[in-house]
Amino acid sequence: MSEDKLLVAAVGILLCGALLALMLRTRRPDLAMCLSLAAGGVVLILLLGQLAPLLVALRRMGQTGGLEDSHLAVVLKGAGVCLLTQLTADTCRDAGEAALAGKAELTGRILLLLLAVPLFEELLTLVLTLINRQAVGG
Repeated sequence: MSEDKLLVAAVGILLCGALLALMLRTRRPDLAMCLSLAAGGVVLILLLGQLAPLLVALRRMGQTGGLEDSHLAVVLKGAGVCLLTQLTADTCRDAGEAALAGKAELTGRILLLLLAVPLFEELLTLVLTLINRQAVGG
């Protein structure tokens, strides 16, 4: 599906879902919540089909720029954590659970820091190597 068609489909599904949920909310808030989640789920499924070309393009750009696969993997995992964290927090807020949404966001931040530890270690090693070369050469 082209990007234009995907955008129109996603917007249509989400707007219809939002309007129907709005109409249901006064009489059946439980069904309104389910409808809202279902509309979001359908759009996510549509978007999942677009991940393969995106990943291929990112890998190609990473190889062109000399980025190692391990570094690209960290970036992609980080992006996944951000997206899932946002989805979880938004869903919690929609359900009226602001405290759980905050915990989801905190969890995402901690996971991002954990993902970055190997990169920080590599950076530290690189800096120390450069300092040692400078000390020996200078």
